[in-house]
Amino acid sequence: METKKATLTGSLVVLLLIIAVLGISILHYGVAPHIPIVLATIITAGYGLMLKVTWKDMERAMVKGISYGIPAILILSLIGVLIGVWALNGTVPTITFYGLQVLSPSFFLVSAVIITAVVAVMTGSSLSAMGTIGVSLMGVAYGMGISPEMTAGAIVSGAIFGDKLSPLSDTTNLTAATAKVDVFEHIRHMLWTTVPALIIALIIFGFIGFTNSHGGADTSQVDKMISTLQAEFMITPVTLLSPLLIIGLAVRRVKPLPSLAMGLIVAVLTTFYTNPGANFGDIMNAAHGGYTAETGVESIDSLLSLGGLESMLFGVSLIIVALAFGGVFRGVGIAHTLIDSLKGILHKRGHVISSTVVSCFGVNFIIGEQYLSIILPGQMLEDSYRNTNLHPKNLSRTLEDAGSILHPLIPWGVIGAFVMTTLDVGMGYIFFTFISLVTPFITLLYAYTGWTLTPLDQDKESIVKADEADEANSESKAL
Repeated sequence: METKKATLTGSLVVLLLIIAVLGISILHYGVAPHIPIVLATIITAGYGLMLKVTWKDMERAMVKGISYGIPAILILSLIGVLIGVWALNGTVPTITFYGLQVLSPSFFLVSAVIITAVVAVMTGSSLSAMGTIGVSLMGVAYGMGISPEMTAGAIVSGAIFGDKLSPLSDTTNLTAATAKVDVFEHIRHMLWTTVPALIIALIIFGFIGFTNSHGGADTSQVDKMISTLQAEFMITPVTLLSPLLIIGLAVRRVKPLPSLAMGLIVAVLTTFYTNPGANFGDIMNAAHGGYTAETGVESIDSLLSLGGLESMLFGVSLIIVALAFGGVFRGVGIAHTLIDSLKGILHKRGHVISSTVVSCFGVNFIIGEQYLSIILPGQMLEDSYRNTNLHPKNLSRTLEDAGSILHPLIPWGVIGAFVMTTLDVGMGYIFFTFISLVTPFITLLYAYTGWTLTPLDQDKESIVKADEADEANSESKAL
């Protein structure tokens, strides 16, 4: 039975159906993206059957797509274990404590960026940073007479920056898996856009802080958090040995899994010093189910009740269904057909990257879902990067710069709604989320000047190669 080629009309119809299903499911019903993506996969597979693509071929395409995400799944699982132990041994409390010490009226907005960035890096969650430390900082801002919208913009800027540079972040790992690149190499490549954007944001917030005089500050909420951390946990630099080791190994280009495993060993060993009452059973329980804080202070308990292998199952399942969808989307030829129709403008590097920026923002604006703003453009434009001799880490960086970093600017998106509800501000915070406003312009500057763009023939070790995944699949079949 001869397979038909996907037509442009058919591909566009399928794409519009997918967008409609995802948009209605996520925006109207407010469901998690997993089941809508499964429905999108069914729609795509149905079109594949119409083209007489065999189910075996589509299944093989889905399995191949998922195989690219196996490293990310293993990393996320180990990260969940690590965070649970970090909360138990005092690593997260110590970093939070030190971060809160840098508060001062003149540098409040700058401090808000730094504090939330640190917390987001260590927890791997921008939402956790905004929903805990961010809420406390909003209270301080009211006491200082600082604009709530400005403060919210600073909090979101710091949280997004920290989340993007954290190997613990689900979106960071999802992006690396989508682009088929090593997650630590992805993070290093993002420094070229995120660090300049952060510096610009800090300069602007610093200027605002110095040009606006504020009265006495009511820092009682922050003071309460500091005193609770001191009373309930051992605040000591010893707890920082594990994260510092992981950072050091990453700088030396050690692979993520062994780096995280060595950091976990150090975290377990330091637990017996920083938390003398803990035994192996407590450590294993925290590693599996996460740590539960019971200090009596809601903001502290909310911040520190985190981690565990179970906490990562949402991200793991999302990666599986997303990459399965991407595999069948490419397998039936839809992605290839859509990209072929744009070949007239995708023959230059700058146009490929700018198309990625527009696509990511378009998905964010229409659907309001940051995961899909990474997955859909990533799957559709992957071949265009290779055809223009661009390394996959250029794709992963652009997906972050225009996908998850732009996502907070969409009021009806997940993070936008969370910010307005949790921090109790209006849409005005968008105009002060400088890191999200600046990053895409830096990305486009690099796109058309060629600065920081890595050619495909450089750093091939960081690419998750298809032939390795195929070899692994063949070995598993043989067994």
